[in-house]
Amino acid sequence: MKTLLIAAALLVPAAALAQNNTVARDDGNFHVRLYDRYCEKLREGPVAYVQFVKRLQPVHGLTFTDFAPANPGDPVKADCKVAPERVAAVQRELKRETR
Repeated sequence: MKTLLIAAALLVPAAALAQNNTVARDDGNFHVRLYDRYCEKLREGPVAYVQFVKRLQPVHGLTFTDFAPANPGDPVKADCKVAPERVAAVQRELKRETR
């Protein structure tokens, strides 16, 4: 009986560690999917991108320039590989909304 209790006590931490590794891997996939969604909206158009960022900004804390840099060469969270004209269109949309 003692052996069984000791074996069970040793298995519990091992199971907890295995579960934590799964959560960490899922978290990485979550960010990849989130960044893909941002890039998809940026490719879709400036209005869709601005609306998407405004909707998710309170949840994820990402801003307009995290995926569409205001200035060429600025760091971004993910390279969406969109044309500079698309980024300029987003900036124009943001300026139009602030008026």
